[in-house]
Amino acid sequence: MFLTVFVNRFKIVLRSVDAILWSLAFALALGTLFYFAFKSIYKNAMNVTVDVAVVEGEEQYGSGNMSDLLKELTYEDGTKMLNIKKVDMKEAKKLLDAKEPKVSGIIDLREMSDIKLIVNETGVEASMLGGIVSILRQYSSIIVETIKSNPANVNSVIESFDNDVKGLVKSEPITGNNKDPYVTYFYNLIAMMAVMASMSGVSIPESCQANQSEVGKRVDCSPVNRVLYEIAGLLSAAIIKIAITIIGLCYFIFVLKIDFGGDLPYIFMTAILATLLGLSLGFFIGHIGSFSKKTRENILTTVVVAGGFLSGLMVANIKSLIEVKCPIINRINPSAVISDAFYTLNMYGVSDRFYHSIIYIVGLTIVFIVAGLIMSRRKSYASL
Repeated sequence: MFLTVFVNRFKIVLRSVDAILWSLAFALALGTLFYFAFKSIYKNAMNVTVDVAVVEGEEQYGSGNMSDLLKELTYEDGTKMLNIKKVDMKEAKKLLDAKEPKVSGIIDLREMSDIKLIVNETGVEASMLGGIVSILRQYSSIIVETIKSNPANVNSVIESFDNDVKGLVKSEPITGNNKDPYVTYFYNLIAMMAVMASMSGVSIPESCQANQSEVGKRVDCSPVNRVLYEIAGLLSAAIIKIAITIIGLCYFIFVLKIDFGGDLPYIFMTAILATLLGLSLGFFIGHIGSFSKKTRENILTTVVVAGGFLSGLMVANIKSLIEVKCPIINRINPSAVISDAFYTLNMYGVSDRFYHSIIYIVGLTIVFIVAGLIMSRRKSYASL
């Protein structure tokens, strides 16, 4: 029975030519436009020394060590990454807010537990400074925790911090394998393709709900186990949608030569898991209430478009602004969660932070599927 349902659902999804062409062709076309629009912008701005104001705090918190290390950061060709100006915050803001800004940003080291970056404009320089500050925050949290728990070890921790950062600068770029900030548009494009899989996910519960379709009436009257029916539908849709995502990813990587900044196996793994998340989202929404098919599709369209915008598909820096103003949105927006996984893989490699992103994606996927199956078992009808 399971195999029969799986084959039938596979044929139904495969026959949805419009949905397949829309999710694939639109993404490929948009990716091609991104490629020609951005390919020369970053190359013209590479290896530029960025003027930055650094505001230091008390020496016992290690801010002096950090500002000294910032001076040593270099590109692969030996060019200095930063031209540091040590000033107080009042002077730093004057430099940043001048009619012709004297610095591209301010790195505030006064509070080691809360290192801040202040910029007025987006772009390559702001993105690079953001990557540097992310690294500083990681190490500063270790230093602050040591100060609280075992102050006697502070000097040894700072010394270890010095050696680690110097080694990091020598072995690999501080801002990741691909410093091009425009690659985030392709992260969000893959995220959009993955979330669009929700359109297939929402059709699965509709096909076994008597108040949604004629097929649903027949399924509800038959001895077919509803849970097995929906699992078979999920599996068949997953195979097709994963194939679409992989085709799109291969086009970006091998045809357009987009460098996603990470190991290929992990990039493909992340894309596959992201597609499952999108599929499970549609599956979950398909079980909510008794909305019409059109209403559910409108909800998912809103999720895809609004989620893509909030994750940075239209405006690259919007996700960073949301992270400052209302970070909860980035935690519940599937597109933001997916794009952050790609960004983390580029910036930090296969690290704890990357695994944290993957666990979050897998966790959301499981929650959506289990919740959908539970709601499905509770649906019943007085008459058909």
